[in-house]
Order: sequence, then structure tokens, then C-alpha cells
Amino acid sequence: MLDISESAGAFGLVFGLVGLLFAAVGVTMAVVLVRRLMLRSRTLARGLTAEARCLDTYVTHHRREEGPGTRSRRHVVLGFRTRDGQDVRVEDLSGVPRVVGDFVQVRYLPEHPQRAVALGPGAPGAAVGAVLGVVFSAVFACVGLFFASVGLGLGFMGVGTSELPDGSTEVFTETVTSP
Repeated sequence: MLDISESAGAFGLVFGLVGLLFAAVGVTMAVVLVRRLMLRSRTLARGLTAEARCLDTYVTHHRREEGPGTRSRRHVVLGFRTRDGQDVRVEDLSGVPRVVGDFVQVRYLPEHPQRAVALGPGAPGAAVGAVLGVVFSAVFACVGLFFASVGLGLGFMGVGTSELPDGSTEVFTETVTSP
């Protein structure tokens, strides 16, 4: 028969493992965002320059789950040719409005031409959004670690208790003998 202390211990262990899962997700999100930022900065610093042309623009509409209205996002497709003759198409994430036929300077790394970055003024909130994403991921990981420590602490406290015949509990009973 499972008594209350054992079920509390099992709940604490599960709660702690879920907290560790949340911490792992938070750390993974932070690592992915930082790697993207590093690749972008490396592309801008050391990338080869090419002239791209705006091939297509289109707008996507997303209906909001809560409340009325839709959210629209404008997409710009750029095409360029690498120095080795490979034709590449990328989406311009700078947020600068462009029309079909516009010419734009891009930088790309030879090993990742599909991650080319348009030069010139970018979206003003792009850097702020990336930093906020990393901060959110770090806070998410810290909250997960907090819940993991609380849950595992409760779990180990509940697992280690045993009830004595008089109804009292004793934690980790062990006989100690001195020489």
C-alpha cells in the first residue's frame, strides 16, 4: 500500500524531472539563438559580397486566435549568384520595403550561401528582439531549474521517510556504532 509520504515523494520526483525538462528546453533555445546571432555577425564581418535582385514580394495573412483581426507579414525574395556560379534564393529578413527588380548588396559565407544577409539599414527591432529572446530563454531555464530543485528536494524527502509503529516518522534510519 502506498502511503502519503511515498506518493508525495513520487510526485516531487516527477515534478523535478519536468522542471529539468523545462530547463533543458530553455538552454537549448538560448544556444540556438546565440548560434544564429554569431553566424549572422560572422557573415556580416567575413562574408563575400554579391549583388542580389528582388525576385518576388508577397504578403501572408495570419488570423489571430484571440479576438478579431489578422496579422500581415511582407516577404521579400532575393536572388543572387555566388562566385562559384551557384544560383541562390533567400528571404530578406531586414524589414526594408522592396519592389521586384530592386538591387541589393548581400553578404554570404561560401559554406552557407542560403543564409545571406542583406546589407544596409535593417529592421530597428531585430537586435532587440534577439537579445530579448536570449533573456527569455535564460529566465525559462532558471525557472525550470528552480522547479526541478524544489521537486527533487520534495521527492528525496518523501522517498527517505519511513513510518514507525507509534505513527512518528524517521528520516534515513541508520544504526551508528562507535568503536
